[in-house]
Amino acid sequence: MPEPSRGTLFVVGGAEDKERGKLILRRFRDAAGADNARILVVATASSMPEALLANYESAFNELGVADLRLTYQEQRADAQDPDLIESLRQATGVYFTGGDQLKLVTTLGGTGFASALHDCYRSGLHIGGTSAGASAMSTVMIARGRGRSAPRLASVRLSPGLGILRRVIVDQHFQERDRIGRLMAAVLRNPYMLGFGIDEDTAFIVSPEGRVEVLGKGTLTIVDGADLIGSSIAEVKEHQPIAFAGIKVHVLATGWEFDLGSRTISVPHPHRRQDAPASKLVATTTLSEGDKG
Repeated sequence: MPEPSRGTLFVVGGAEDKERGKLILRRFRDAAGADNARILVVATASSMPEALLANYESAFNELGVADLRLTYQEQRADAQDPDLIESLRQATGVYFTGGDQLKLVTTLGGTGFASALHDCYRSGLHIGGTSAGASAMSTVMIARGRGRSAPRLASVRLSPGLGILRRVIVDQHFQERDRIGRLMAAVLRNPYMLGFGIDEDTAFIVSPEGRVEVLGKGTLTIVDGADLIGSSIAEVKEHQPIAFAGIKVHVLATGWEFDLGSRTISVPHPHRRQDAPASKLVATTTLSEGDKG
């Protein structure tokens, strides 16, 4: 069994606040070392990387970091640059911007940069990704798809992601673009995986131990197919709705937590102190030993 990663993941639904309180960016900066943070911002997914990087430059400089580096890659060869890889190895946090997740993964996937990213994550690097950068964290990634529809095979197209977050498929801008149908379709294709739909200006934070915390103004929707009774996915055509039963759906807000290993939810008591332990047990899915981890 591989060693657990020691870095923290910040998976953001897009449109995070960069001008006012900067709640999510501030929490990422603090995790990466606060005033001593060395942050690398990667805008490879974007079609307008210079303008986007300027926004993050302003935000992180206002928060205060020891070192801030901004980069994007247009070709796969760019991701083999030794100077870029050394910048990654020197960073305490790397943050992937929005744009097109397929562009991000096809440019970086399988390169020296991607290999170093996994190595550094196992050694304690904190990784953030917003919008396209969030989707790309998955091992199985939503590459394209349509919101505002019932689950159909045509609702979603999947491809390999960067593989930082195992056994979870991420969708972003979730409530804002009504993407529950396409996330369900993705989970119906892969019932052993969890579907995480994260709203704008909201993050789910994954600890090295696999604890998921929700932070921000929106919610995290979790689609869990572990107890799927059955579905018509193998019989229907691409544009026909899929019938299914047994999927669980949870909606978590700031202060709620989810354990990836046990699939157990921790519910904050409405009157407990901020530093008191959360009560447990809203929903639990029993897994076989082979499914844990």
